[in-house]
Amino acid sequence: MTWFTTDKPEVFRSEAGAFLAAHPDLHTMLLSGLDTIEQLRSGGGTPSAVLGWWREPDETATTAAFVWMPPHLLTSSRLSPVAATHLARLLATRAQPFTQLLVDDSSVRAFSEAWQSATGSTPKSGPHLRLYRLDQLVRPGVAPPGAPRTATAGDRALLHDWCTRFVTEAGSLGADLDTFIDERIGRGGWRLWTVEDEPVAMAAMTSVVAGTARLTPVYTLPDHRGRGYGSAVTAAVSQAARDAGAEHVLLFTDLANPTSNSVYQRIGYSPVSDYRILAP
Repeated sequence: MTWFTTDKPEVFRSEAGAFLAAHPDLHTMLLSGLDTIEQLRSGGGTPSAVLGWWREPDETATTAAFVWMPPHLLTSSRLSPVAATHLARLLATRAQPFTQLLVDDSSVRAFSEAWQSATGSTPKSGPHLRLYRLDQLVRPGVAPPGAPRTATAGDRALLHDWCTRFVTEAGSLGADLDTFIDERIGRGGWRLWTVEDEPVAMAAMTSVVAGTARLTPVYTLPDHRGRGYGSAVTAAVSQAARDAGAEHVLLFTDLANPTSNSVYQRIGYSPVSDYRILAP
């Protein structure tokens, strides 16, 4: 039993692709991360990548995987206690340490104990997140004023400012900010909610990968919160994801924010699984 690693997306896909595709909702972060690496490399970029898959003794099937673009967020599938232990040991011996790990609740204890055993320190527990999946989109009963529009290159400065504010409030987007913004502009993945031509809220979606798209980020200017703009722009980008062919439309929320959790459930999202972000 061991972790295998590569920096080549094509090798990782051949070894772990079927495992990830079997549950695209639970593996949304890994699939979108892998897609980002492939897109950057096809465009001539050289993003760093560490891609790993786990196999039990005498087994040929992959049963766990992770995707990591150092120094950004490392995302992992659900881990057995043994896989979690070996992942902690693997990361503890790397010259470049991980900064954050996103993993489901059931794997947190085993990884934390193994990390403490390997390094002598207990990982810090960060935001407690919940993954939601869209069932049937329910548009707000009373629509707020305004309308959605697709953001363009002319909105780049605004998007950069709002994404920076989002990161300050909610934490890292898990990727280089400029790349994150421009990739979504390039394929029409941003939606702005505007009132009398003034943007008041934004939301974006990932590419559709394995029939799955994820919304991130969703942000409303502080002075405009509580007016339904967040719900409206989320509904607009959710519909855009469905129109783009996504069977599964997903998003993460911070469980410390009851308002956003209730908003998403009102427009048709249901809980899938809970996650933690750990830091060494």
